[in-house]
Amino acid sequence: MCMQKRVSWTTVVAFGVMLALDHAQAQQDAPLEDVVREAAGRSTLAASGGVPFHLKATISDEKKHDPQWDAEVEEWWQSPTVWRREFHSKTFSQTLVVNGAAREEHIAGPVFPELLRNLTVELVDTVPRFDQLAALHIKVDKPDGTPGQIKAKWEIPGSDGTTTRALAASIAISRETGLFVYGGDIDWDVALHDFADFHGKQIARRLTAQSQGGPQLTAKVTLLEDLAGSESAGFVIRRPTPAKHQLRVVVVPEGQMRKLILQAPQPKWPAVQTGPLSGTMVMRIVVDREGNVRSVDDFFSDNPALQVAAQEQMMRWKFRPYPDRDASVQVISTLTFPFSTTREESAAGAQMPK
Repeated sequence: MCMQKRVSWTTVVAFGVMLALDHAQAQQDAPLEDVVREAAGRSTLAASGGVPFHLKATISDEKKHDPQWDAEVEEWWQSPTVWRREFHSKTFSQTLVVNGAAREEHIAGPVFPELLRNLTVELVDTVPRFDQLAALHIKVDKPDGTPGQIKAKWEIPGSDGTTTRALAASIAISRETGLFVYGGDIDWDVALHDFADFHGKQIARRLTAQSQGGPQLTAKVTLLEDLAGSESAGFVIRRPTPAKHQLRVVVVPEGQMRKLILQAPQPKWPAVQTGPLSGTMVMRIVVDREGNVRSVDDFFSDNPALQVAAQEQMMRWKFRPYPDRDASVQVISTLTFPFSTTREESAAGAQMPK
């Protein structure tokens, strides 16, 4: 009888320990979007209740020094509904004033280059798309002051209806500081560096972004100060821009974009020296408001040697403008293909080794 009571008591204690461990684990786990929102909020300037600010920054390709990526950004921010931004690069310029529901916009150039647009937004809004993260239904640990990073990975599927391939996406938060480290999805990507205090927030003074197979761009904050009271005149809307003429960027599934194809030359794959002779590939495309492909990047393929050929050929594709709320918009999507090619021969006529 005593032994039976002892066993029962041990079982109760063990069961209690298991419940405590499960409860502790439940307290540590949280939806990815909540953990990211908390981390990003500590480094986001343009947040509800934020301190009005004036910011200047430069963007450049510090590795290859390609002038097409040189840009200047300046933003005056009073609140989430009252702000002004000026952007200038070699191929595109934008002056945007937002005041309540009104919006005035002046642009020059056919498309806002995605990597530049990406960094321009993230200078003041670290993670612009929490809805994407919520749709993943991922749970992660909460920061606990220990070394290391909290990481999550997922895929962005692309498909031509038969062939399927995915872009890779990920995110990381410092376990020790709870600050956002890097992350991205199909329409945003950033890594934060060189944090410094601004009214109690840790604001990155250097941001980097890179697409797979594309340039690595660096944004540097050259000025961050309190907004002067005399800047209020810059928020006046003098000539509101109608909604159909405003520049908006939307993510469109590949299947929907393929229904809008006007011109799609069949890909021709060159012979390759190395790598698989058949497989699949997927890439990100940016299509302007006229339906022209303006950039091809984030290239994932069984044979990376075909990247240049794929980029050159996809730039010749043409789509009908994508309509959204009765206006044509700038589109981000994917293109997915199978490929089959041959082995390149050497100058002597011998086939290159596999």
